[in-house]
Amino acid sequence: MQLLDLQIASQRAKHRGSGRNRAMLIVGGLLLIFIAAGGALMLLMQMMDDLPRPAAKGTPATEMASGNSQ
Repeated sequence: MQLLDLQIASQRAKHRGSGRNRAMLIVGGLLLIFIAAGGALMLLMQMMDDLPRPAAKGTPATEMASGNSQ
């Protein structure tokens, strides 16, 4: 019976020490997820900037830029 009590006590001691490690692992994982999401957002914004945009027809700014001014 005493051996069983010692084993239970050692298991509890292990679980107490791993609580801090688990919290650090969760915080690190969340930080990694936020960094990855921010990087993906930046990449998406860069890809959106690189997309060709259709010129609006009939505006004076686009007519002057294309050389169709009268």
